[in-house]
Amino acid sequence: MGREPVQRAMAQYEQKRNAAALPSYALTRQLAALQSPPPEMQQLFGALVHNQVDTDHFFGALAGTVPIPEFFAPENIGRIVDSAAVTA
Repeated sequence: MGREPVQRAMAQYEQKRNAAALPSYALTRQLAALQSPPPEMQQLFGALVHNQVDTDHFFGALAGTVPIPEFFAPENIGRIVDSAAVTA
């Protein structure tokens, strides 16, 4: 197991921690702005209304059990919105 100076190890840890926390921070900041969600988010919320599985995943993203980048990946959002359009 390699050893390195504390300064370098802490700097690397800080970079990894910041990269891991950034998606959660950005989403929390957006939701905490107390402004109407952008149209894309409104469309997503509408698509989640009758979709319990993906609603659970959305709340998992908020809780940190589902990676935010995974949930908000364009392919996943497209799948959710398209699925709602088909069932409507």
